Amino acid sequence: MERTATTWQALVLATALAAGTTDAGAIGLQSAAPAAKRVTPQSPDAEGALVFSADVVVDESIVDDRGGLVENRPQTRYHLARRRVGDVIQTEITHPPARLFAKGPLTDPRSGYRYVFDEHFARPRIYDPAGTLVPTADAPGPGLPGRGTGGSAIVFADQDARARRRQLVERLGAPVGAIGGRDRYLSHEGELSAETLVEPASMLPVEVNVLRGQALAHRLALSYGRLPGGRWYLAAVRSESALPGPSGRRFVSRLTHLNVVSTEGR
Repeated sequence: MERTATTWQALVLATALAAGTTDAGAIGLQSAAPAAKRVTPQSPDAEGALVFSADVVVDESIVDDRGGLVENRPQTRYHLARRRVGDVIQTEITHPPARLFAKGPLTDPRSGYRYVFDEHFARPRIYDPAGTLVPTADAPGPGLPGRGTGGSAIVFADQDARARRRQLVERLGAPVGAIGGRDRYLSHEGELSAETLVEPASMLPVEVNVLRGQALAHRLALSYGRLPGGRWYLAAVRSESALPGPSGRRFVSRLTHLNVVSTEGR
């Protein structure tokens, strides 16, 4: 049986990581907190126990209807750390000094900035390269990947596979057959329909395709790496979205987690 989602964006995100995620690219830093005077002296956030860290690389481009490169966007690199502070998982993103392009003098305006979020990327605090807390309206955006390519769930334990299966069925109904050995889930809303392919052993989604009518509107491809202790981590996400108009051009984003360190499972 097919289930109906409230919006296709929510459908993609909820389906892509069934344990529940937040679209990091949808964070509205300009409106997340009211503007305030610069705070001095330095105001670092509390340190907590590290549960996950990785170097993150985000590549973005625009391709034509045949997949040929039309435009390359500047590559984004940052360090991601997640810490347990009391009962809250706190996310910290730090941009290293970097150029916007490999060749050229332009420096990334985010260089040296540190962005700290509470669970589900709430209540952002932003520190400049000197470690001073600054108003969100005065700071450059963190450059997180958009189009549904990022989320708060990164590490997944084998022991939670049964719970992930239950959550998928609650959201999308029972699987409708299989493709290439992967369970196939279907859902729809108006002219939009979504197909989600899930590895049955791990109950982790590997592909999400959203169609508008008969045309592909959005695609996510997810891959995972293995960690000790019966755990997986989200190694890479490739997102592809059709751009408006008849050109057939698509926005493509790939997020990769490198140098992963993890002490807790999802």
